[in-house]
Amino acid sequence: ICYYIRMKITHKFLKGILNPLQQTVIDASHAIMEVYKKDSFQLDIKSDGSPVTEADNNANDIIVKALQEITPQIPIISEETYKKEDKNPISSYWLVDPLDGTREFINKSDEFTVNIALIENSIPVFGIVAAPATGKIWSGSFFQSPSKYSKLINYFDQWSWHKHLLASLGGSDFTPNPIRIVMSKSHQTDIDKKFLQFLEEKFIDGLPISYRVVEKGSSLKLCSLADNEADIYPRFGPTCEWDIAAGHAYLISKGGRVCQMSSGDHLAYTKKDTILNPYFVGFRNTYLKDRYMPLLSEFYKKLV
Repeated sequence: ICYYIRMKITHKFLKGILNPLQQTVIDASHAIMEVYKKDSFQLDIKSDGSPVTEADNNANDIIVKALQEITPQIPIISEETYKKEDKNPISSYWLVDPLDGTREFINKSDEFTVNIALIENSIPVFGIVAAPATGKIWSGSFFQSPSKYSKLINYFDQWSWHKHLLASLGGSDFTPNPIRIVMSKSHQTDIDKKFLQFLEEKFIDGLPISYRVVEKGSSLKLCSLADNEADIYPRFGPTCEWDIAAGHAYLISKGGRVCQMSSGDHLAYTKKDTILNPYFVGFRNTYLKDRYMPLLSEFYKKLV
């Protein structure tokens, strides 16, 4: 996929603002943990039925203020302040989810995150994700070169003999058995279960597919792909653009992909009519995308 289309954001620009962005997610994480450690905290239900806490709002205030200082020229779209009129097409803007995984937060799970993404020309060009409970931070952009193996995979996927090359490079890393499928801790659906049943009846290279499920909350699912903790992330439930943009950008920086399940095309942002994402699937690398995307498309067609 060629992402370099009329880009104004540069690698130098992103490097110049990385440190203050890291401090921003650290400050937001501290504010979230202050609420997390309380015996009780304010909890409301938004019009769409999703929960929002004082931690969401406190983190949002910190992030928005910081972004306005760091890049006053770039507009901000945040889950907590979003209005439909904000969704006018914009070439570049920050897309923020100050607390992704609010249900995990309420349930006292550690798997919630702070997410800040920079979108340009419908592409997540940069993302930073923080896990407040662990203090871990992930960040990356598509300007960063993937690992040596990812470059080789991307290059050699087009050749019919790529499996022999991959075997010589330690192919078990690229053809995992069992395949690791990451799914939500709190949002698994009947469709998720039907998909797993569907896989049990399928074959790859003449062999039955073996899989195991890796459970993660929030945008940690996408980070787990980039960190080689999982291989495929199929998402059949509803998500908004801010839920996945930062993790998507980090995954791109590591050679992974997020594709529309209906077509296999890369997932685009800045949709005119909705902030919701279609069903999508994330892959750890393009080799896995080429191997498993046809199966995902087949299952999707059964749904629709």
